[in-house]
Amino acid sequence: MRLLHKLRTRWEKIQTTVYQFLGRNYKCGCGHVAKWKTVLTVHGDSGVFTLPSRKPDYCSQCWAEAAIKCAWCEGTIVPGDAITLYTPSKKGFNVPEHAVIYRHEPHLQLVGCLRWNCADTGVDRTGFWIMPGKVQRAMSPIEELMARGGTEPICVNNVTDSQEAILISDETPER
Repeated sequence: MRLLHKLRTRWEKIQTTVYQFLGRNYKCGCGHVAKWKTVLTVHGDSGVFTLPSRKPDYCSQCWAEAAIKCAWCEGTIVPGDAITLYTPSKKGFNVPEHAVIYRHEPHLQLVGCLRWNCADTGVDRTGFWIMPGKVQRAMSPIEELMARGGTEPICVNNVTDSQEAILISDETPER
């Protein structure tokens, strides 16, 4: 298994290098020109970024600039990631500099991630971080249950899949 992973990683690096030098340029909706595949570094972590389509809305650099850090664990949140909107429970809580504030009123809500050591459970998923760097609210599984009167069970196979979520009107966070 480890050998397969190493081979796949090496193949991606070779492929990305070839794309960097010989690959075609694509005009993105953001106005930038980008290669089909590129090595991208976001908050110190590097990986291969592949444009999502032949006519992408955003380039790899815009996508990287839209990435934020979780208010609680400082892990990276990139466009497409499921998010939580937690309210600090401690009085006099100091909002970290890196935190993205979703709302000040009626209660302070900060954008957080769904990592194992951060979110309490998957039912805390309340939206997705989307391009160009904003929150797309979605009903949490608890909100879905309450909307049905709390009497019917619900099935959520994957709380990180925006296709399975019930999206709510788009709101922009305060950055």
